[in-house]
Amino acid sequence: MTPERCASVGRVTPGASQSTTLPAGRHTVPLTLHGRDRPYILHVPPIAPADGAPFVLQLHGRGIDPIMFDRWTGFSALADEAGFILAMPSAAGEAWNDGRYGSLLRDGPDDVGYLLALLDDARFRVPIDRRRIYLVGMSNGATMAARFVCEHPEQVAAFAQVAGTAAEAVARACRPAVPVPILNVHGTRDRYAPYAGGRARGLRARLVLRHPAGPCVGVDEWARRWVDGNRALDGPHAETIPPDASVRRWRGPTPACDAVFYRIDGGGHTWPGNRAWVPPVFGRTSRAFDATRVAWDFFAEHTCEA
Repeated sequence: MTPERCASVGRVTPGASQSTTLPAGRHTVPLTLHGRDRPYILHVPPIAPADGAPFVLQLHGRGIDPIMFDRWTGFSALADEAGFILAMPSAAGEAWNDGRYGSLLRDGPDDVGYLLALLDDARFRVPIDRRRIYLVGMSNGATMAARFVCEHPEQVAAFAQVAGTAAEAVARACRPAVPVPILNVHGTRDRYAPYAGGRARGLRARLVLRHPAGPCVGVDEWARRWVDGNRALDGPHAETIPPDASVRRWRGPTPACDAVFYRIDGGGHTWPGNRAWVPPVFGRTSRAFDATRVAWDFFAEHTCEA
């Protein structure tokens, strides 16, 4: 049986009321999974549709906490402007269990289950439009987003990745039963998540990461897999974005098939349009566009069918 797109986790009886309604602002929400405390941050905008607001799940990268990461992206400020609810979960340790770390895969936290539990928990605290649930991540957060969508494509209306694709093993096994729109942004001089795929390159990159991660699939191969899986065979339609960016777009029979891939020539392991200082070791940050705004505009174009 083919899964329904944007099927809710732990579906409740239609018309059931929310157990709580959190006020506007930032809240630390308790959550326990498999005996482990896994709280998350929920940012509620001052004005949101009473019958259900869009919901964005933001996954930080390895070695950075969700609050600092949000300073890079500015998603919470955009949430207040655009009226969507933002969730900011935390990895249990230094890294998300994205499929690249053998010891984590065997003995580590159930991060896919954690994100499912978060979605289930959040819908009882705030009014969420289940047709408009989105996932965005950078670096290790991007590869974690890939694993989640590959395993549960029915849960999101679209997802976005910056500076990350997917673990090779995850990519090989990824055969979503339903199409999911994808937005990917990647720099060609990213030493931590190489554009061509593989492992982090260079002594400096390996020293910064400390614990080696398994290889990722290259951007072009990742694009091909989603184009084929989504049946987005109309394309690529290419466009340049001066001074250093370009974008390829593929379309299919429905908007759910969309695949959009941004390339930053000479770009590093950074978030284009970053709002906070980033150590030079991560490379050059593009100012050709704002990845936060691009991601939200992409999300706003994609809603699951009722």
